[in-house]
Amino acid sequence: MSRLFACAIVAGLAGAVLPVTSSTAAEGIIPQAEQTPAERALKQAADTGRRVEVVSERTEYSTTFANPEGTFTQETHVVPIRVRQNGRLVTADPTLVKGKDGVVRPRASAVGIEFSGGGAPADAPMVTITRDGRSMSLDWPGTLPEPVLDGDTATYPEVLPGVDLKLRASVTGFQQVLVVKSREAAAHPQLKRLSYSLRTDGVRARTDEAGNLTAVNPAGQEVFTAPTPLMWDSSGVPDGAAPSTLRSAGEALAAPQKTQGAKADAANSFDPAIGAKQAALPAKVEDGALKLTPDEDLLTSPDTVYPVHVDPYVSGGRNNWAAVSKNYPTTSYWNKSDNVARVGYESQTGTTWRSFFTMDSRNLHGKKIVRSTFRIKNTHSWSCTKKPVTLYLTGSISSSTTWNKQPSWSTAQATVTDSKGWSSSCPAGNLEFSTLDAATKASANKWNTITLGLRANESDTYGWKKFDASTAVISTEYNTPPAAPSALDTIPSTRNSAGCGDTAPYGYIGDTDIYLTAKASDPDGGTVNVKFHLWATGHHPNDDPNGVLIVNQTVSVTSGSVAKLKVAKSTLLPHLQTADGNFSWKAQASDGSLSSDWTPPQGAPGCRFVFDPERPSTPPTVSSVQFPSGDDGWPVNTSPVRTTGQFVVTPGGATDVAAYEYWSTQDTTVRTATPATLNGTVTIELTPTKAGAHYLYVRSVDRAQNKSDLMAYLFYVNGAAAPDKPGDLNGDGHPDLWAVDGTGTLQRYFGDGTGTAVKASQAASANGQYTDTKTTRRGDWTDDGFEDLIVLKHDATEQRDRLWVHANDGTGGIDQANVRELNVWGPENDHWQGADQILAIGDVDGPLDLDGDGTIGPNDRPGHPDLLVRKGDQLWLYFGSPSGYLDEYVEQPPVLIGDEGWSGLELFAPGDATGDGRVDLIARDTSTGVLYRYNGTGPNGEGLGADPVQIGTSWTLTNRPLVTSVPDVQGDGQPSVWATDASGNLLFYPQIKGGGNVVGSGLSGFRSLT
Repeated sequence: MSRLFACAIVAGLAGAVLPVTSSTAAEGIIPQAEQTPAERALKQAADTGRRVEVVSERTEYSTTFANPEGTFTQETHVVPIRVRQNGRLVTADPTLVKGKDGVVRPRASAVGIEFSGGGAPADAPMVTITRDGRSMSLDWPGTLPEPVLDGDTATYPEVLPGVDLKLRASVTGFQQVLVVKSREAAAHPQLKRLSYSLRTDGVRARTDEAGNLTAVNPAGQEVFTAPTPLMWDSSGVPDGAAPSTLRSAGEALAAPQKTQGAKADAANSFDPAIGAKQAALPAKVEDGALKLTPDEDLLTSPDTVYPVHVDPYVSGGRNNWAAVSKNYPTTSYWNKSDNVARVGYESQTGTTWRSFFTMDSRNLHGKKIVRSTFRIKNTHSWSCTKKPVTLYLTGSISSSTTWNKQPSWSTAQATVTDSKGWSSSCPAGNLEFSTLDAATKASANKWNTITLGLRANESDTYGWKKFDASTAVISTEYNTPPAAPSALDTIPSTRNSAGCGDTAPYGYIGDTDIYLTAKASDPDGGTVNVKFHLWATGHHPNDDPNGVLIVNQTVSVTSGSVAKLKVAKSTLLPHLQTADGNFSWKAQASDGSLSSDWTPPQGAPGCRFVFDPERPSTPPTVSSVQFPSGDDGWPVNTSPVRTTGQFVVTPGGATDVAAYEYWSTQDTTVRTATPATLNGTVTIELTPTKAGAHYLYVRSVDRAQNKSDLMAYLFYVNGAAAPDKPGDLNGDGHPDLWAVDGTGTLQRYFGDGTGTAVKASQAASANGQYTDTKTTRRGDWTDDGFEDLIVLKHDATEQRDRLWVHANDGTGGIDQANVRELNVWGPENDHWQGADQILAIGDVDGPLDLDGDGTIGPNDRPGHPDLLVRKGDQLWLYFGSPSGYLDEYVEQPPVLIGDEGWSGLELFAPGDATGDGRVDLIARDTSTGVLYRYNGTGPNGEGLGADPVQIGTSWTLTNRPLVTSVPDVQGDGQPSVWATDASGNLLFYPQIKGGGNVVGSGLSGFRSLT
């Protein structure tokens, strides 16, 4: 419920007073009208004539730029170019370093990768890969020597006589290669069948008939994948620029093979050379090991060129690319760690390849696509003879994509005829393909991803090419249409209960100039041009051949502000008789390139008013020190939310004023204020709780009950200087309590910092609003600084459970006009269907430093509350985002943090209970009454699903039917608990200890505390 104070009559709540901070604008408050990072980048781009990065939009996979033309360009990669590390987004770097603990790790990778430091204890594995707290380890049967580190590669020499082991890290996984350096080494009995000890934590590893390995979590989601292992010899043409005397790979293959030994190993340790002999290795997970059987013929053939390489690799990547090979039709080359993408026919081995790339396209929804280009580095070609390669739009890919299971090949996007990477005459370089068609379709059809496929002429070996998949990027320039104007009105105001007057009754305006007003908004920010059309009703040029547009003018304002256009009464007078004083009007927004629909929409009746110059127009005047007029834009000195503003109302040009009627956009209840003397002034007190544009509507009433024209006083309200502390619902600094009573109505109990919570006399919601719902709260989900309510409710029409944010109005009431849905981009990420409990836990991962300056500022990603969903024995962690999508960031899909024993637990959010800066979790066993604490230890929910610490007993459902935990109730930094007993008393447990203090009563039959 909103708060409105008037004259000596205060519309308040009896019992517990709703605290309101009465002050002027606080020092350090950032006005809501301040430019966003995107707007600042657009201005800098326009000023300099060069594109400027919007740093606040950085992700692991993408970079966004503002262009001088007023558009944006997003470059999205298929492989992470940045990774999260200790609260910062840093450049991905697979370079290996040895830590103080002796373990070798890449500097910055998207998954956890650990290589043995050599000579380690017997239980230290050769390699461990970790993602979302789940891991898989492979171990060598024996003690490894200390590795030699070279960039992303660790070499363990002579793990067997004449055999080296190489491990290479990538951003998303690792490659493992045994380098068999001679025929003598190949005779070692251990190479008859290789066995790597396999240990998993939180995943189950398995291989299919083709030898493809997948490791899945208990929900069946793939966490790690590995294709059928491959082995190859050192014959063929190695990578690197060929001598200029050799014009093609065919000529090089016909020439005597000179690359031998260490040189061949260095050239093609992790990727077969063109024409190398190859063989797939049968692989199987059994008896706690990954077992591989090397190809005996390749090892012993007289024409085998040593060294021979034996290569399994593992990926934990989230975004996807894949290759398929006609020679290995059932092998899945999914997220290959070597990042080598091949296309075309290679005649020496008779192999044909195709490659696919999945790119995130969610940001393109509803955008106007200007241009789009797919770019990838061509690292090697059969020759310098330019040959075509074609990019297609294809169906989606997965870890089961093979030559035999390819996606559909749809529209050809572009063909590029070129060849790079054979020799210095055609060095490696990028090829670019137009993807305007694919990006436009993704925008129109709201595709979450675009999958592209590369193919070459598969009957011409000169068309064969290699590409570096880690360089694959789709660069799309786009513009976002501005929103249609909103909140249309006139001054004096002619709005009615239905809107701007496009339906009866129509408002009257007397003998005065008129202002047309409309709120402008553009998702890209910046300047918005609002065009106003006004005509005599029924005589628009589209409807009347003799009709004219009386007004056709444009006003430019900053996005989020109200545009105002003066229409002099002298402009209207010549057209007064055309429609008996009735005039209609509309507004349309433009960013200079794209335009919105009209408001009201094209084809619908316009807003309408009746102009009567014979009728005096004497609306009251309004002024406020705390909230100055916003007629000229957002005032610098306006006040923040929860500031009580005094609005002084005077009669204006009217006489015989006996009273004033008023209401506001925040509280539409019509109230009356009576001056002390006839034709006197009144002071109205209003305490806005929402930032942005507001209107106070006032009209005078004379002794004969005649009403003046309506004054619409526009003012702006700044946001809060800081968000409310966790648990505080009304801004007084003390945590409070929400409770759903037996009728399904949300009640509010205000705390005073001692543990006492007093019920307010008015409910926080409509009667019965929360019947048959699950509710929770922690944190600000609407970016206004107030703690909000999260609701899970079944939608009988759509036959599914839907998740909602019900915004706090700043007083602990529910803002019925601010209800928004929480959603997921990917249907596979919706785990709340049939959920047993939802819990807003706080901010698990914290803010993210995007610009690397060590502080969280306007260019960084602020923290946002997160959500737990408990469904049966599974516990899912969702990362919140300002967009309302709980899988907004590709690198942060929902994480399964618990998969056993959760069905008998009820969860509570105490905040940081251990003082280590991480949010923790409390759970009670509903059957035994034992209370546990799970200590959060990391940004991905580490610790929240494991290693519980018992902190209490006797918390049974009978003894304590309802329980909730709230951080820092007493200001001591410790979490506390409110609970009910069997008699309906409210008890408070400071620091979750003791027998509880009775602080209230009357909660019998209540459904929940939150």
